[in-house]
Amino acid sequence: MEITVKRRGGFAGLTEDITAINTAHLEAAVAQRVEHRLQSIGFFNLPATVFGGTVGADLRVYEITATTDHGQHTVTFPADESNPTTAPLHQLVQTLRQMTEQ
Repeated sequence: MEITVKRRGGFAGLTEDITAINTAHLEAAVAQRVEHRLQSIGFFNLPATVFGGTVGADLRVYEITATTDHGQHTVTFPADESNPTTAPLHQLVQTLRQMTEQ
């Protein structure tokens, strides 16, 4: 499975690549943990856009795309907002970032 995280938007409307992970290149236990995390938050059943409450033209958003043998799913959500709706997605972003920073 390939997972990419981007941050885009803001006043300048820039897109920043945050991280990219291919679970095929990870240790089996680590890959399984990542895939389990996606399943536990119901990632593949989430709508394409998840908003917690803040809406705006200059809103910075994260975009997570997961590609499997069965297809691709992308979820976009506010980058600067933490609430119960988006908290699991923010935690996923932090986990994936930490994995690539090691």
